[in-house]
Amino acid sequence: MASKAPFPIVNGQYKMKAEPIVRIGIVLAQDAKREMQFSVPSDGYRVGTENGGDAPLEKGTVYTVRALGDGVALSPDAIGGVHASLRVAPPAGSRPTKAGDGIHVRKIVAGRGFHWQKLIDQTLSDVLEFFSQDDAIVMVNEIPIENYLTGVITGEMSGECPIEFMKAQAIAARSWLLGQPVAPHPGQPYLWCNDDCCQRYQGTEGWSQRAVDAIAQCRGEVLITESNKYCDARYSKSTGTVSEDAENVWAVPIEGLVARLDAPKGSHAEKFFPVTEENLREYILGDWTKHSDAYCSPTVVPEETIKKYLGRVDETGQYFRWQKKLTQADLRESLTTRGGLTDLASVNALRPGARGRSGRLRELDVVYTTKDGGTKTHKFTSEYNIRAALSTKFLFSSCILIDSDVAPDGTLRHVTLNGAGWGHGAGLCQIGGLGRALKGQRYDEILLHYYSNVRLERIYS
Repeated sequence: MASKAPFPIVNGQYKMKAEPIVRIGIVLAQDAKREMQFSVPSDGYRVGTENGGDAPLEKGTVYTVRALGDGVALSPDAIGGVHASLRVAPPAGSRPTKAGDGIHVRKIVAGRGFHWQKLIDQTLSDVLEFFSQDDAIVMVNEIPIENYLTGVITGEMSGECPIEFMKAQAIAARSWLLGQPVAPHPGQPYLWCNDDCCQRYQGTEGWSQRAVDAIAQCRGEVLITESNKYCDARYSKSTGTVSEDAENVWAVPIEGLVARLDAPKGSHAEKFFPVTEENLREYILGDWTKHSDAYCSPTVVPEETIKKYLGRVDETGQYFRWQKKLTQADLRESLTTRGGLTDLASVNALRPGARGRSGRLRELDVVYTTKDGGTKTHKFTSEYNIRAALSTKFLFSSCILIDSDVAPDGTLRHVTLNGAGWGHGAGLCQIGGLGRALKGQRYDEILLHYYSNVRLERIYS
């Protein structure tokens, strides 16, 4: 199934004549959902097929879409038979204006592959399309980009955030969507999905008037790089104080995404830019962290109040500094199941290698005894692979200090990981940007800190 792209992702021409329509994968084949249920909020919704079939849908009826081989069928059967696709559309001229507007869809996967994965109900505005792939449902939301972005800024964080932060988040999200150099889901009937590998989008459920106003005030604005392209403006939850260079995360440089210190001028944190093996312990565990003025720190965004600013699938936690202990059994499980070391019998040592300027590990050597009694060393590369290998779910960040507890006979009993930040750390720091907005900074100040050598442009009205 080819993607119905309404515009190229990067074409060097950043002006548009009109607001684009985007196609977002909401339910993917990998979710292995054989059926999905939905209901419409009012009469006037209709279901159509690829060959021109068309029928009304009734308010109050719970409809089920089932994958049947290469096609999909609707029950109660308003349209008749099995079809290559089904398209559910709202009444002509209707548009979402508040939380909960749209089609109610049950049990959508949120947080695929991460430690917070769960099933949630969502309300989705505009058009839904259903397909079958590998005998599983694929559901796509076809939606104007501004409606989509309202769902992104209230999915990534919450509709209670300051309006200046939400504008900064929206512009970063809009820029990233347009600026990706390749389609993240090639060959699919959508270009982007609804989850953290692309951007977290959860429909209208979390909308607030503040979010609607934020989107209206920054409509069509994007970040443009020095080479006149959309900035591939990626972001993460918390840098921990120092952001990361893009090439240390994705192995290639990205215009505008370079390591930055996220603290006021003259801050004590300046001594940790860059973070090195020599200053890492003090960076993560030093007394300065208890009263840090870094914008993502609890001094600026108190942990007891942070929940109201987070997205609804986020977990309340210590985003600035955190600790995780892993026993020998924990390490065996994670390194075997997520790290791929199927011949591992016991772990002998974890040896940190190269780090980026934020202190995030790019290389980690795992020394282990094999099941046949030999000794091996496996090198994990990339912060993503390291985070996957050291957790049965997903490690919060690869900016970690590793302390090992070794028995008198040399056996590794457990390791303590003290860490900084959540996520890859490149680009916008969501909690840091929130902290800047709480301190009174405007959206353009926030963006021009996190992205270097970029400018703001309005590409459509």
